[in-house]
Amino acid sequence: MTFPISTAHNQRLTMTIEEALELVEQALDKGRLNNVQELVFRQSWEGQSYEEIARTSSYDLGYIKDVGSKLWRLLSQVLGEKVTKHSVQKVVKRAAKQRNQQLEQESSCRLAITSQQDWGEAIDVSIFYGRNQELALLEQWLLHDRCRLVAILGMGGMGKTALSIKLAEQVQHKFEFLLWRSLSSAPPFDELATELVQFLSNQQELQLPETLEGKTARLLHYLRSSPCLLILDNFESVLQGGSQTGQYRKDYEGYGHLLKSVGEVRHQSCVILTSREKPKEIGILEGVTSPVRSLQLEGLTPIEGQPIFTDKGCFSSDRQDWHEIFEHYAGNPLALKMVASGVQELFDGDVEELLPYLRQGKAGFADINELLERQFHRLSEAEQQVMNWLAVNREPVSLPELETDVVSEAITKQLLGALRSLTQRSLVECSEKRWSLQPVIMEYVTTRLVTAIFEDIIDQRQEFLRDYALIKAQSKDYIRQTQIRLILQPVIDRLLLSLGSYNKIQQQLKAIISQLRAEAPLQPGYVGGNILNLLVQMQIDLSGYDFSYLTICQAYLQDANLYDVNFAHCHFSQSVFTQSFGGVLAIAFSPDGQLFATGNANCEIHLWRVSDRQRLLTLQGHSGWVRKVAFNPDGQTLASASEDGTIKLWNLPDGEYQSTLCKYTDTLYGVTFSPDGQLLANGSNDCKIRIWSAVNSDCLQVLEGHTGGILCVHFSPDGKYLASSGFDNTIRIWDLQTAECLQTITAHNNWVGSVQFSPDGEQLLSASCDRTIRIWRFSDGKCLGVLKGHTQWVWKAFWSPDGRRVASCSEDQTIRIWDVQTCTCLHTLQGHSSRVWGICFSPDGQTLASCSEDQTIRLWQVSNGQCVANIQGYTNWVKTVAFSPNSQAIAKRCCDSEAVLKERAQIATGHKDRTLRIWDASSGKCLRELKAHNKGLPAIAFHPNGEIIASSSEDTTIKIWNLSDGKCIHALKEHTNEVWSLNFSPDGRTLASSSFDQIIKLWDVGTGECLQTLEGHCDRVGVVRFNPQGTLLASGSEDYTIKLWDIRHGQCIKTLKEHTARVGAIAFNPDGQLLASASSDRTLKIWDVTAGKCIRTLEGHTGWVMSVAFYPDGQKIASGSCDQTIKIWDIFEGICLNTLKGHTNWIWTVALSPDGLTLASASEDETIKIWSTQTETCLATLRARRPYEGMRVAGATGLTPAQKAMLTILGAVEEF
Repeated sequence: MTFPISTAHNQRLTMTIEEALELVEQALDKGRLNNVQELVFRQSWEGQSYEEIARTSSYDLGYIKDVGSKLWRLLSQVLGEKVTKHSVQKVVKRAAKQRNQQLEQESSCRLAITSQQDWGEAIDVSIFYGRNQELALLEQWLLHDRCRLVAILGMGGMGKTALSIKLAEQVQHKFEFLLWRSLSSAPPFDELATELVQFLSNQQELQLPETLEGKTARLLHYLRSSPCLLILDNFESVLQGGSQTGQYRKDYEGYGHLLKSVGEVRHQSCVILTSREKPKEIGILEGVTSPVRSLQLEGLTPIEGQPIFTDKGCFSSDRQDWHEIFEHYAGNPLALKMVASGVQELFDGDVEELLPYLRQGKAGFADINELLERQFHRLSEAEQQVMNWLAVNREPVSLPELETDVVSEAITKQLLGALRSLTQRSLVECSEKRWSLQPVIMEYVTTRLVTAIFEDIIDQRQEFLRDYALIKAQSKDYIRQTQIRLILQPVIDRLLLSLGSYNKIQQQLKAIISQLRAEAPLQPGYVGGNILNLLVQMQIDLSGYDFSYLTICQAYLQDANLYDVNFAHCHFSQSVFTQSFGGVLAIAFSPDGQLFATGNANCEIHLWRVSDRQRLLTLQGHSGWVRKVAFNPDGQTLASASEDGTIKLWNLPDGEYQSTLCKYTDTLYGVTFSPDGQLLANGSNDCKIRIWSAVNSDCLQVLEGHTGGILCVHFSPDGKYLASSGFDNTIRIWDLQTAECLQTITAHNNWVGSVQFSPDGEQLLSASCDRTIRIWRFSDGKCLGVLKGHTQWVWKAFWSPDGRRVASCSEDQTIRIWDVQTCTCLHTLQGHSSRVWGICFSPDGQTLASCSEDQTIRLWQVSNGQCVANIQGYTNWVKTVAFSPNSQAIAKRCCDSEAVLKERAQIATGHKDRTLRIWDASSGKCLRELKAHNKGLPAIAFHPNGEIIASSSEDTTIKIWNLSDGKCIHALKEHTNEVWSLNFSPDGRTLASSSFDQIIKLWDVGTGECLQTLEGHCDRVGVVRFNPQGTLLASGSEDYTIKLWDIRHGQCIKTLKEHTARVGAIAFNPDGQLLASASSDRTLKIWDVTAGKCIRTLEGHTGWVMSVAFYPDGQKIASGSCDQTIKIWDIFEGICLNTLKGHTNWIWTVALSPDGLTLASASEDETIKIWSTQTETCLATLRARRPYEGMRVAGATGLTPAQKAMLTILGAVEEF
């Protein structure tokens, strides 16, 4: 046993009596000496004889001698050395010295270990009852016996969680890493393994092997490298209920593999799990001397558990009373706690009055569930509603939140009293005015609620369906997933077991809908929302469903297709829809943290309410992507900067357009207000910074010095300085009074996407495409720290409001939160499925918002990195279009001189919604839809025979399809990043692909094997094309070059270098002598292939040129651009012949029919347009079905104007 004594004792020759008593009492198992023992010890320490002690204390001499004799024997045992009355001082002082030396050694060991700890949601165990023997045994297993795997087992309410936490607290100093996690939400094994490896690697290892064995091997690597303590609570959550004990749920077998490996492989760590069931691996591996052990937790003894009652004010003078109660309830701590509350409430704390009920069987509960059932029936209706709603919410909730949940006004008025009563009964817990249920009670109430909902549906009643939401659409993302898993899906499972088919479940639900509409249309409650959520979860085709005249509350419709569903005259409340926005490029919180604004690729600004994530306003006026949004300091004005070259100011809260500060042809990337709101600065692609008066819109200054476009500008907190960064890889600091550039920082070796002053103005923060974040001292530009960990370009980095943390976002789809002082990564936030363009902290620093190319906005909890909200947008961009080689001419002249479409013209398109579509261009009808990939399709290519088509995806895969039956022939998976271009060789035997992984691959079309890998580009390769002879392959890259490759030898024979930005499109002319290229430098170039020289440059587009295609005659080319236009060029004259307008967003691809009479264009605006090349007019516009196509919302209420507009954009109609 170790007992702390001040190390100062080692430097002193004397020890006071109080210090000696402290040491002795800490050494004793039972704590303090009794009064007589203390008297004898004190007087003996002072040198008095037994006679003197007896005389001064009035005790009998014989009694004093007897007490002394027993005391010295007791001290001899605990101090390990013989103690007598005369040697007590020497022995105690020697013991103190030994203990201090031992403590110093342990302290040194602790200091030598830099402990990394993550306690997750571990509960507070400062109040802890008993379990001393269990703690001692477990500590011996961990520290002395070096057990690798330990299971703490027991029924619900037995205190397994508390014991695991208490144990961890006691042994934490022995481990370099400690992580406690609850598995109550049953995270998939991949998710847990990723989290564990990231934690144990200090956030350095993000990409784990794909195989189960590979993930486990990486985890074992860290368990061998350092002493780690991992505690997995509620392990039963990953085990299969209703089957043989210890079996795993489907797709959770990885946990079993982990336990087997941890138990069998040598390492210096320990994994502890708590569970109501013993996993089968524990049963196989455990043994008395094995490093795998399990402890079956029994109930508390009366001595251990009696404080539970006394803390509640309960009493009894008879020891047998306590034994009877503890025996009856098997010492279950949770049961005892509830009984104690009941005794206090019903019997004024007198335990004896409970006993007759126990003896008569009136309170004879077989187990904890029976105890809960009996207690539940004693509750009032208001108390039962509170219990049910706490089970639905799954996390602590406040009184106002419960008031919002409850349907009945009468029950709402009783909530406060119900909460007070439930707290007294120990059925609910309260912390910081928020109430929740203990896990065992949560499980019981959830099961009870699922049963009640099931019976409602079977009996076609509406009681529980009306009063409770099965899921809360606006709850935190991870909470909603738990509600689906533990409430919604179990209801479906029970219905399926009872009714036998989804079709019969639908019949029951339709009958309830009809009954509700007939008897109580628009009745408040959750029936409509619950039925919708059940149908969506079952993946039922909802086309044509009728929900008219119903209240739709808490319906989660973000991922649902609602074709032709009738919601006429419905009242919507707290429901979530898919949002009508594409990639989100910018995000900012309002100064009061109540709102946030986003800018997107739809050329719009959206204003959102933080509390419920509802869209309040949609601001339209820009004609280009909105790259930056900023609130002025008083929150009354919003500024937006766009690729259309303008900054617009908007009044808040009404969103009224105020003014346009500037209009240029160059893209604007950055805009920011000064701290006093009087000035506004912007950075432009023309390399200039402009300072504006935010009051009268006058341009006050122009700062010049950058040699590339400016991506970011930021004022210092005192408003005297401005920092800027951009495409020239530099950061510049400007004195606004003199317009002088004070510093130029050149340490980054790629674009600097953001720069920001720290809140105190002493430091700068920068993020770069060189994959680093850097912290600089403002006064002299010295680099104070480099944050590394992102694996691709870093777009943005921002300070937290307190300056202690930094957040960064990257092309690698992750967000990282860093500790500024240590420059270490605290959390890696994963969830986005594409590049993360923007982030921002809320003013209180508790929430981080992020926006991404994946069309989502996410809100994250900064303290633990959990995603609390995910707003999903929808735009179904079309990035690629191709004519079938078998297409006949589809445009002709009619007698009335109007262009029309002929039959038998097929085109293929690749879409954001992961779908490859085949169209009849003449009728506009979609002939076939192939759900081709897991992400969007930026490239497709027809085989020369027209019977095969290839598609590639952002998911890194390529697939080859047979068009006759729609079956996949080959799936090609060797690329490691997005695949953006495909091209078949003229003979159809080879397929070329290019990827963001900077390589080109050639594939055998017949076998699907990779024939060659061509490497040479130093950046992403966006396009590949064979020449008509099939002897050369051209490739265009973001390294600004075009390479020509000899296919036979796989060698680069020429590199064409005149573009000044990325090359995104190329095309050979029909004889292969010329090559056209399109670039982000806004030009097209015509190259002599043999000479490798540029013979003409075509200028005219005002945005990036994304696509180019030759006419069959080789005299003209068509180009598509981000400026939303198509241009037709005469390449020999070098002039633009015509400009085709009609698209409302970027044009990604242009393609010409084999006969050259028809042009097709694919756009970010979700449409494909068919143009006549003779009349150069649009013949048809094709568009895939939107998620709410034909949805009827006439007369619907509860929708904001922004929501109505959004539903209309997604296909809803108000008239029918």
